[in-house]
Amino acid sequence: MTQKPETLLWNNLRANFPKSWHTTRIENRFGGGIPDVHVCAEGLPFWLELKVTKTNRVNVSAHQVAWNFAYCKSGGVSFFLVKALERGNLYLFDGSRGRELAEHGLKSGRVGDHGPGSVGSGSVGSGSGPVGSGPGTMVPCLWSGSDQTGLQDFLIEYTRRRIGPRV
Repeated sequence: MTQKPETLLWNNLRANFPKSWHTTRIENRFGGGIPDVHVCAEGLPFWLELKVTKTNRVNVSAHQVAWNFAYCKSGGVSFFLVKALERGNLYLFDGSRGRELAEHGLKSGRVGDHGPGSVGSGSVGSGSGPVGSGPGTMVPCLWSGSDQTGLQDFLIEYTRRRIGPRV
């Protein structure tokens, strides 16, 4: 039996996350928009919604948009982590950007641009690290890389900035 791409992404993430991180994969077949993975790392909780795409389109449901937006608005931290199969890159987006991600996916350019574009043009960053403010995905991408190098540190630092240090 072949595993779903999201399961393969999860297995790869789990194998590379530090053993000290408490991770829980949520198997919610009834909707509601709750993300796929809850993480508590260094006392900092956050959620990850895992997406895999063969194209620029990212399939984000209305329930996922609503749940992530409300959670972020209330002070929580969540992310959409998208694996682009064709390019092999990972893209990390703030959970509050679900509606934009559903609408624009991984198209490059700026919001309001209507021309074709793809992240594959190299505009979003080819290494591992945070994406600058220059041209990139229409939806602000927080981090991008061809592997997980730097992803863990970015998740911790971003979450720490959002919710503050823990004792």
